[in-house]
Amino acid sequence: MSIVIDANMAMFAERLHISSSRMAQDYGLKTVDEIIEAEAAQGNTYAVNYAREMYNSPEKLINIFRLTDVENKFVLLQTMDEKTRLEVLPLLEKEDLVMGLYFFNKDKLLEMLEKVDIEELINVVLDAFPFEQIIMMIPEEDMAKFFHSDKLEKYVIANELKSLPPEVMISFIEGLTGQPYDKVEDPDGLIDSIIALPEDKFKDFVSVIDPDVQRQLIFQITKKDQEYLQLFDNSMYVDMLSTLMKNDMIPSMVELEKESLIDMISVLPADLMSITASQVDTKEFARFLIEGHLDLLEQAWLM
Repeated sequence: MSIVIDANMAMFAERLHISSSRMAQDYGLKTVDEIIEAEAAQGNTYAVNYAREMYNSPEKLINIFRLTDVENKFVLLQTMDEKTRLEVLPLLEKEDLVMGLYFFNKDKLLEMLEKVDIEELINVVLDAFPFEQIIMMIPEEDMAKFFHSDKLEKYVIANELKSLPPEVMISFIEGLTGQPYDKVEDPDGLIDSIIALPEDKFKDFVSVIDPDVQRQLIFQITKKDQEYLQLFDNSMYVDMLSTLMKNDMIPSMVELEKESLIDMISVLPADLMSITASQVDTKEFARFLIEGHLDLLEQAWLM
């Protein structure tokens, strides 16, 4: 039995172009896997090729090429062309993709946020600020546009107008009449007359009332249905985020869809994209290599 093993090991050594003396001196009773790993690490072309041909399990590839080492992943990623490197990004978790955003300056991040879907941007803002603070940050001109939106029906505003908190209602009535609330003969009738206005006149009216009342109405409408937050422009939400320091803004960007994060990371220079992509799960990365990119192993280890 030992003769068969010796013969096989001799053929193996010949395949890797390792002399019998060095095989005995350097590797003794080492296993084939251990020898391949050592030789591949030294840039032995034949060992790398052998590993490419013989090992088709992620675990074997991880051990032989030490893929748990982030630096080794980075080396491989740097040998890829842009198209192949981009194919790695979807393998990353959103949290890892977000880490790559720190390579951008704040202005670039804000510019990219202008282009994302409004629903995603709102999720970022909702994560970055308390809801009440978001409403307080809405500029008056944007509130006026909100009430004129074709997507905001009159009955929605009217229902909330009738449901204003007592203190806000008192202020509203006093502002309209110029009288103390307890002197106003029929406050409810006044509200009903406003609601009875034609829709265009009603919206014109609501768009110019006291900003504090407008803000309360927007709060009530959007608290019940956050989809109404989409009636504001991206630029307004980006302006809100611009009040934050970059490092305070980026963690909330995990609320973006993965596709949006990938689009952002994809514009990084090759080295910075590789640093980001090197956070990929090791087993996922090994599978990626096995499924058509084993040639990269030779390129990387012979650099």
